Amino acid sequence: MITYNKTLIEYFKQNDTEFKKFLNEKFEKSSISSFIQFMDGFFYKIGLISTNIKPIEGSKWDSQYTLSIDNVFSKEPGDILVTDIPVHRKQAEEKLSKVVIELFTCIDMGQVNEKVTS
Repeated sequence: MITYNKTLIEYFKQNDTEFKKFLNEKFEKSSISSFIQFMDGFFYKIGLISTNIKPIEGSKWDSQYTLSIDNVFSKEPGDILVTDIPVHRKQAEEKLSKVVIELFTCIDMGQVNEKVTS
């Protein structure tokens, strides 16, 4: 998911919110050399279990994400479909990254800190 990963890397490079700073500090202190690998593990800890795109028909794709029961986003758990209709792969990745970034605007940093440090 090149477009998805690139968008999230650019988002976190800005380092202009408490959440971004927290994630970047944790990455710097970790022994993981890949930011994408670190990000996936970090997201899992805070309840964003997976992000995926899947081929549907021909060159069309759907995108979805999965939240755990104890996610920090104050959202219902389960699989959430992002695309209403199948779209081209790049569009599916763009929509997925946009929705995931929106999740980060409604988190409780106390819960994030608790999940990541426990």
